[in-house]
This record gives sequence, C-alpha cells and structure tokens, in this order.
Amino acid sequence: MKPFFERFSGTGYVCAHRGARSIAPENTRLAFEKAYFSGAHLYETDVQATADGELILFHDHTLERTTDISMQSAFSERSPWPLAEFTYAELQSLDAGSWFIGSDPFGTIASGDVPKEHFRSIRGQRIPLLRDALIDCRHYDFPLNLEIKDQTGTAADTTIVSQVIELIKQTQTELLVLISSFKHAYLRQVKEQDATIATAALVEGAHPESLLSYLRDLDVDAYHPDQLITDTALVQQLTKNGMKVNLWTVNDLERANSFTAAGATFICTDWPQRLVGPRQS
Repeated sequence: MKPFFERFSGTGYVCAHRGARSIAPENTRLAFEKAYFSGAHLYETDVQATADGELILFHDHTLERTTDISMQSAFSERSPWPLAEFTYAELQSLDAGSWFIGSDPFGTIASGDVPKEHFRSIRGQRIPLLRDALIDCRHYDFPLNLEIKDQTGTAADTTIVSQVIELIKQTQTELLVLISSFKHAYLRQVKEQDATIATAALVEGAHPESLLSYLRDLDVDAYHPDQLITDTALVQQLTKNGMKVNLWTVNDLERANSFTAAGATFICTDWPQRLVGPRQS
C-alpha cells in the first residue's frame, strides 16, 4: 500500500460524500458499496461514539433524521434522541434505511435511479461500526476520508482520537485513511499520536486568518473548505504553496471541473456516479 496522498498524486479525484448518498441511505454499508462500484476513488464518512464507547458511523448528533427512532415506542421518552446517550445495542435495533425511501432526499426514487427491487436491501440497513468499515476498506483497497465529529460535551471528547487511531492500527489501514475534523484540536492529537496518518482541516463559514500559516502550524496534510466560501484563486494559491485542497460538497459538474482545473486533489460529492464511470465488479 502507498501512503495516503501518494495514490492521489494528481487532481480530479472523486470522493463519495457519506457514501453514494444520492442512491442509498447515507453512512450505511450499502452507501459505501454503491460508492465503490460507482467508480469513486474514495469515500467520506463520519465517526461518533455511543454511550458505551463503540465507534459508529453517523452524521447527525441526534437520531431522528436517518433512523426510525421516532416510531419506536421503547424510546419515545428519550426525545430528542441524542446519539451519545444510546448504546450500540440500542442503535442496532433501529432501521437506518427506510427513511431514504420515505423522504427520497435526492429524487432518485421518483426518477427511477433507485429501482423498487432495491428497497428490501435499503430497509435492511443498520448503523455500521467503524471497525467493519475499516475492514471493508482494506479488503477492497478503498481509501476513506474519516471525519471525526465534534464530541464536545460527551464522555468521548477526550478519548475518541485515541480510539480511532487504535482501530486504524488494529485493522492495518493507516495508509488508507485521511482523518478530517471541524474540531482542529483533534487533528493535533492525531499527529501527536501517529504522524504517519494524514489529516485535513474542515472549515465552513469563513477561512481562518493567515490561512497558509494556520494550516502549516496545524501540521495538516490538506485543507477541506466548504466550496461555498472558496474560489479557484484560493485553490491555486494553496496548491502552489504545497497544500492539498479538497472541496465539499460539489454536486455541479462544471463547478467540480473548475476546482479540478485550479488544482484541487479531490471533490467530495453526493453524486459520484455522475462524476466518474462505474468500476467493474
């Protein structure tokens, strides 16, 4: 295996945001499978900790949007259902797929891009463990951009970085994983514990002042700004100075191409199947 960014030595790579979430429920193993076979070069997902310390893949800090918890009478008195207050066993009782059929968030069910014969596998999705995702990454040699969600206010805040790194080492995926976070203190912790693991600073709203100096002081390998606050001139400036830039979440092909032309290493998108060709099984 090559070090993470050695396999991404050029530009124009495609990262599947939360898996191929336009055609499968986000952050499920089905979404990651769809991302792989869509031809994506890597995928992005989110990691958080449960009440009993298991690392699971889930984006929101509460459970109602992408599970059926609001329909589970056993949990009705625990609204608004903070993820950090549930054990892994409790989370496994939840359906993490059917919401996608009901809400059709990208219109892909109405358009027929997600055929009805796929509904059974969608309904069978559960919240995955990070360990299983890393094992899959190693099996398929499929790189992962892993976002550590901000755990401030939970018991995991001081432990999640160490837990993530331990699992990466156990699964021997050090060179397959890029760790990103909006909480940049986590990124410093990663480098302190294992300097070989690639890191990236996530930013939205506004860029940090003295941006290049800030990123170099943070010792990150890449910058992940919201595409809404970023122009091609900034991408060119940073890449010229040796900083890799990856944009999120870019669903417009023309805009994706403009960032690629400016030097962006990869584009994170909800529609990997539109930006690349399918991988042969």
